[in-house]
Amino acid sequence: MDSSALIYLMKSKLLLSLQEPPALPAKGPQDFVPPPLFLPLRHELTSTTIQHLLEVLDDVLKGEKLLRLDHTMEQHPILPAVTDLMPQFDKFIAELELQIDKLYAILCEKVKGAGIIDFSTLSKDATRIEALRMFIYLLFLAQDGKVSLWQNEETEELYIAVGKLNIGKAEGTDS
Repeated sequence: MDSSALIYLMKSKLLLSLQEPPALPAKGPQDFVPPPLFLPLRHELTSTTIQHLLEVLDDVLKGEKLLRLDHTMEQHPILPAVTDLMPQFDKFIAELELQIDKLYAILCEKVKGAGIIDFSTLSKDATRIEALRMFIYLLFLAQDGKVSLWQNEETEELYIAVGKLNIGKAEGTDS
């Protein structure tokens, strides 16, 4: 179970890293950097109390003219608001579910409703990225209980059981 989760995580990261991120605006928001404060300096050697230091600091802050921000410049948040991300996320999830349903329909068609098919047969005409996506979709189908997956340790072939065949589960209960 842990190895399946680890493989799923690694494949997910690889799949997501291969996708190009959306183009970001060329000019990002600029942060306001206040000007430095110049404190009055005393050249004689005296002791200063905290109260006196606070009064001088208060006088300097009151006397300092702050730069006025140009109100015509638009202020953009550094990170998009959550409400801006939700439609994109919902669209992504809907597309993911659509692709998973398409793969399940293809599997059911190839095995005539219930049966076994090996992954190499399923992905023989697919590119490498399409095969990776197919594998991730299979993990989602296995999580939903629509398919069962197991691998032959000698040939390293991945087998997909579609339907309620209970094949491969008997092997796991013996050990």
